[in-house]
Amino acid sequence: MDNWWDELDEEIFALLRANGPMDPADLARKLGMSTDAMCSCLALLSTSGRIRIRSVETGLSLTEQAA
Repeated sequence: MDNWWDELDEEIFALLRANGPMDPADLARKLGMSTDAMCSCLALLSTSGRIRIRSVETGLSLTEQAA
């Protein structure tokens, strides 16, 4: 159990290699984690330069944003 971080990282990388860009919720679901826990893992990977997070979107449609 000493290398569980490394194992988790490799599972994340394997999913990203197989599927391309993925939503954190989808990654979390496939690995049996909460979305919050996955976001924390992704933030650590991003901070260390091992992944790049490139997209942040609003959950609102353009008409809802204008209101």
